Parts: sequence; structure tokens; C-alpha cells
Amino acid sequence: MASYRVVCITKPDVNSSTEHITEIGYYESAFKPKVTISTEETIKRIDANSSEFYVSTPQGTAYVKVERPIGRRAYIRTVPDRTEKDNLLSLQQCKNA
Repeated sequence: MASYRVVCITKPDVNSSTEHITEIGYYESAFKPKVTISTEETIKRIDANSSEFYVSTPQGTAYVKVERPIGRRAYIRTVPDRTEKDNLLSLQQCKNA
């Protein structure tokens, strides 16, 4: 399984605390530029066990998981570490190249 460190996120409204992340960005390798994929693609890869994604924090590594609330669409967040805050939300916004 491939493992990727998420370096940025995209939310339609940067200042909204209720909008879901729509994309994540990561580096495919040291030789490839930053890749941005949709949340839906991220969920597909996690579900298929073909990729795992994580965020590096001062406290360590927080892995991305899929949440499936009843009656709502699936979304991604990090497994809680030493903080209750979703570590994905601490990342910068992805810039369009």
C-alpha cells in the first residue's frame, strides 16, 4: 500500500468551519510535483486499501480515515491524536498551479 503525506487541503470557503474538504494535496514522490485529488478519490483509495494518507504533526503522525455519518455523505478526517482537532484543517490551502 502506498503512503502519502498530505500537505494541503481545499475547502470552498476557507473561513467556514462547516464546509467539508473537497480536495487534498500531496507529493507523489521526490521527483514528481504536487498532486491534488478529490475527497471522493481519496475515499476510494482508502476503501480499496491501495493508499493511506497522513498528516505530520509536532506530536507525530495522524492518519486520514473515512467517516460515514448516517444520512450524510462520507467525508475524511484524521484519526484523533493528542488533540481533538482534525489535523487536516490545520493545513494550508492548496494553490492552483
